[in-house]
Amino acid sequence: MFNALRYTKKLEEAGLSREQAEAHIQIFTEIVEGDLTTKQDLNYAVEKLEHKMLEMEYRLIIKIGTILTIAIGAFATLIKLF
Repeated sequence: MFNALRYTKKLEEAGLSREQAEAHIQIFTEIVEGDLTTKQDLNYAVEKLEHKMLEMEYRLIIKIGTILTIAIGAFATLIKLF
């Protein structure tokens, strides 16, 4: 994770005043914290993805079942005709 104290010291060593270094830290923290993903965010995304995958699996099963039903019906019709 981000080490604010070390960053501040590096800025001071580069010639910035303590106030300037602290302003840098404050701005940097505000920008970065808004874009960070938390474990809760990741868990939510994984759960949502798993749910969508399960829905797709159910739809696929229904489609395969429909295709098989049609194929069996067509085959039975062909057998009756010949």
